[in-house]
Amino acid sequence: MIRIRKFKKGDAIKVSNVIKKSFRSIISKNYTKESVEDQIKENSPKKILEKAKKVKYFVAVEKGKIVGFGGYNEEKIHTFFVIPERHGKGIGSKILERVLTEAKKDGIKSLKCWSTFNAENFYSSFGFKKRKKLTLKTKNSSISFMEMVKEL
Repeated sequence: MIRIRKFKKGDAIKVSNVIKKSFRSIISKNYTKESVEDQIKENSPKKILEKAKKVKYFVAVEKGKIVGFGGYNEEKIHTFFVIPERHGKGIGSKILERVLTEAKKDGIKSLKCWSTFNAENFYSSFGFKKRKKLTLKTKNSSISFMEMVKEL
């Protein structure tokens, strides 16, 4: 059974490893090695803890193991990942449902997300609409996302 709970400081290393595994196995098919490694650095345990000061994060836990992660702030969804071997099992849906419910409770009227190309269909299934392609420049590379938005 999957349980969604609020992120705790002690989750940072495990969450960072979920993100690293996701980028290396799934996302790397559409992105350069440099851009993947830059994104992994941007999601180190230390940086996850920094982000958690401004973002309401949730973890999906199955049999005591963190299998997914995601959150939001007043404008967008942040850092949304499920371990690759558990894709298609409803984990991401459970996290996103919690995020959307909590965001509505907070009075948020619409949320954006920056979707990887792999996740566009997932977000579309929840009513997110494509807006525009974004390219973020990092020190060594650039990485592209699709900005999507949903009215709550």
